[in-house]
Amino acid sequence: MMEFETALGCYEAQEYDRAIALCETLLVQQPQRLDVLNLLGGIAFKQEKWSDAIAHYQELLQHHPHCATGYANLGRTWQQLDRLEESQSAYCQALALNPEASQWWFNLGYVYWDLGELEGAIACFETVLQQVPDWHEARSTLSLIRLLQGDFQQGFADYEARPSRRDLAASFPQGDLIWQGEPLGGKTLLLLAEQGFGDAIQFVRYVPQLAAEGVRVWLRCRSPLLRLFQGLPGYDRLFALEDPIPPWDAHALLMSLPHLRQTTPTTIPTQVPYLYLSPHCRPPLPPPKQPGAKVGLVWSGSPTHRKDGDRSCSFAAFQTWFDLPNIQFYSLQTPVRPEEQAALAAEERIIDLAPQIRDFWDTAALIAELDLVISVDTAVIHLAGALGKAAWVLLAKVPDWRWGLEGDRSPWYPNVRIFRQSQRGEWQDILLAVREQLWRWGP
Repeated sequence: MMEFETALGCYEAQEYDRAIALCETLLVQQPQRLDVLNLLGGIAFKQEKWSDAIAHYQELLQHHPHCATGYANLGRTWQQLDRLEESQSAYCQALALNPEASQWWFNLGYVYWDLGELEGAIACFETVLQQVPDWHEARSTLSLIRLLQGDFQQGFADYEARPSRRDLAASFPQGDLIWQGEPLGGKTLLLLAEQGFGDAIQFVRYVPQLAAEGVRVWLRCRSPLLRLFQGLPGYDRLFALEDPIPPWDAHALLMSLPHLRQTTPTTIPTQVPYLYLSPHCRPPLPPPKQPGAKVGLVWSGSPTHRKDGDRSCSFAAFQTWFDLPNIQFYSLQTPVRPEEQAALAAEERIIDLAPQIRDFWDTAALIAELDLVISVDTAVIHLAGALGKAAWVLLAKVPDWRWGLEGDRSPWYPNVRIFRQSQRGEWQDILLAVREQLWRWGP
């Protein structure tokens, strides 16, 4: 027992080699020892040695077929490898043995979501909330699935459980000033742009509405958005995150506005453009190398996004369009991933605009000179949508909630055409469809 406690202590201290040596010594004495096999799997998991972790957990389950934790750990490892069917099976076996394990229901909910089995995902997260009603992350995750299905009423209400909403009181201690949707004519409302740049660009569409009702709107956002939002009708003042802010009457998170305004799929503010270019010195669009339409491209999003593996494509995939005649392609991709920089620099059929882009105003000014923007689901597609520019978005089989599950148009951006994967992880059909449309398309 003492040797195992020592091995466990080494694991917690990240002294993995010593922990492994102690475990292997213990297995010589007791080859089927459950806790040792489980610890070896955990060490391999921490080291991202996925095949070793799977081998340890499978050996554990061979000797201890009723070990629920073994199945759950195996499911978690398959999940890391994006082997979702295997992960689903393992979690289901774990939960058959221990249905009270809320964390496993939570993890399985994500597996179902990624597989596109939304009813299964909803059932998992509802089970979590039955067991742990105040698990806010489960509630806000469930809200995203409901929103994807078009249930805006319940979806936006549950989305108020998201961490940034719950942390609002810590950032702005005046809890009595949190806006609940009451009339604010003649008063100052401080809106806090949260989460991603695309989220902020999408939801500032509500600012002109509020201003029209007599609300004095102050907007606080990250610096790369400041110059862009100077072209937003209706705001009274803009603040960077580090700016001191004078007293205000009420505050809210920008992404709470659909809930506070009781937005439904038929009451979305759909007028575009709702962003305009404020007067600044524009970055020049480099002259085309060949005559024809000017098309901007973005092929990948943030690598830190949980669903980046689903929503990002590759530069090599987009290169399959470059032999089309009468089109000059421009790259709006920022940043370019290190492994693609050389290929982009060497490609003569596209002009890289990244050196001219300092913030989103620069991107907007360049977009204004283009005829079409084609992008995966990134902030750039929201920017093109908000500017009223013709744009095509390439979506994963299970997209972000705001694009819905079907159709080639979005109620949020009527100027954006949607191309959807027919199978998870497969871009070929979309790439061929876009190529065909580019062949036919003209500005």
